[in-house]
Amino acid sequence: MRVLVTGASGMLGFALADSCPSNIECVGTDVDTLDITDAVAVGEAFARQSPAAVINAAAYTDVDGCESHESEALAVNGAAAGVLAAACSDAGIPLLHVSTDYVFDGTIPAPGEYSEVDPVGPVSAYGRTKLAGETAVRERLPEHWIVRTQWLYGCHGKNFVETMLRLASERDELAVVDDQVGSPTSTHVLAPFLWRMVAERPAFGTYHVTGGGACSWHGFAEEIFRQAGLLPGSLTLSTMGSDQLDRPAPRPARSVLSNAKLRAALGEAPGPWVEGLQDYMSRRQAVGART
Repeated sequence: MRVLVTGASGMLGFALADSCPSNIECVGTDVDTLDITDAVAVGEAFARQSPAAVINAAAYTDVDGCESHESEALAVNGAAAGVLAAACSDAGIPLLHVSTDYVFDGTIPAPGEYSEVDPVGPVSAYGRTKLAGETAVRERLPEHWIVRTQWLYGCHGKNFVETMLRLASERDELAVVDDQVGSPTSTHVLAPFLWRMVAERPAFGTYHVTGGGACSWHGFAEEIFRQAGLLPGSLTLSTMGSDQLDRPAPRPARSVLSNAKLRAALGEAPGPWVEGLQDYMSRRQAVGART
């Protein structure tokens, strides 16, 4: 089975290529080889490759940048998703479209988790454009899986883990926000579940796929430093509020996603996020990354 993967040069795209099952041919494309906002170009690519399914891992992911470039983000996160869905409809093949927790407003009380049927209400331009993509896919293609995930990190991409380790090498004291709660998700944990969905074909619809459990960004940083052997030690880690960062885009305060539907469909869901981080730390050491 041949599967076309958009956003192949990105962090998730790399993990998808790295974990592709032996019975699937992964054909990767990115902005330099396919403009997914161009319906003609997409149609021609489908004609050349004849994929049996498509995974859309392409996105405009600069959350703060989206606030001042919403139209550009909408073209990639919204309109392009509709272009791919329409092309899949014409070809009679399914689409797996990757979305985000940012479609929710983050006001769910602790210890609540968002299910796939909970009302959406994005509070940022990024969330609005990603929600537009979900809507476009649903309108144009019944045979779809929309997979919402969150707090992604992985090899071959900028991510929170690498940022924290870099800052820890430069400073003795760090402050990290503790008023945003979610589920850290390794792309190397997420990608195999995306392949399973394409191969096993659970019921079409929306699914949540994240690392198990939840924490604040401060809690995530604390575990990163613990696994890196920096805590306990000379590093001082303190808390701060989101308002102290003065970022252009607001973030959901609590956007934990429930994996219950995924578990019911596939018989399992990702394990605890701490285990996903352990796997990532082993991977980065294997390729010679410095901690």
